[in-house]
Amino acid sequence: MLARYKGYKFKDFKKAFVRWLKTPFYSGDAYECTVCGSGLKNFYPIYKSFPRKLREMGFVYPIERFETLNLAAYSCPSCDASDRERLYALFLRGRLAALTPGQQYRFIDFAPSLALSRLLRTFKNIEYRTADYFRPNVDDQVDISNMPLYADNSVDLFMCSHILEHVPDDRAAMRELFRILKPGGCGIVMVPLITGVEDTQEDPAVNTPELRWKHHAQDDHLRLYGTRDLVVRLSAAGFQVRALDRAHFGAAVFARAGIADNSVLYVVEKTA
Repeated sequence: MLARYKGYKFKDFKKAFVRWLKTPFYSGDAYECTVCGSGLKNFYPIYKSFPRKLREMGFVYPIERFETLNLAAYSCPSCDASDRERLYALFLRGRLAALTPGQQYRFIDFAPSLALSRLLRTFKNIEYRTADYFRPNVDDQVDISNMPLYADNSVDLFMCSHILEHVPDDRAAMRELFRILKPGGCGIVMVPLITGVEDTQEDPAVNTPELRWKHHAQDDHLRLYGTRDLVVRLSAAGFQVRALDRAHFGAAVFARAGIADNSVLYVVEKTA
């Protein structure tokens, strides 16, 4: 019973209580959160501070060009899952349901989100573990670019969402993710992307909070990935990469889950 609350802090319970009070005002049947299953009238828009900060810092691209970011329907009023987490849940529900019954699978969730973590703990045939470099309230504290804690070919599934842009040696991290993944296994790898930007923008001279906000969209981002280059780097690490978009999941599915039309899920696989 307590496992479903692993990773929570007191402030998370406060936020959850406020959401619980407000949820009746958002209940409906126009939308459905794929993480918690709630029927909704609408989703919350993105918090105003993020676009305001980008404007103040002169971010070089319009915020509307972010891939996989629904500004008008960002988070679930019931569980707080973001639109990208709802996209992950779309894929994972199908993938986990297709696993062989009675067999155990190991799932590592790097820098886990609370809503999605709660969902994943309900699957009885996965050994679900959370991992992070800084956070103490996870199962494993690891540096994603050097993970001796995990043996070669020891993980069936992993999720690495919005982490690599923070990692100094992202190519080493990709190689480590490939090393620990079992042949036949898969992972989700997501980073902030701008539609139309193909090449990664990475300059050591972009080294102040102000410059990183301007060029990388956040003060602790070390690069802004390009869509083509992300696939190139992951492929160089050994992965087969699949980019799953609206055509894969269905336009009606995206619309009901509040997922932006330009959203793309990057799934990596290690061939058997």
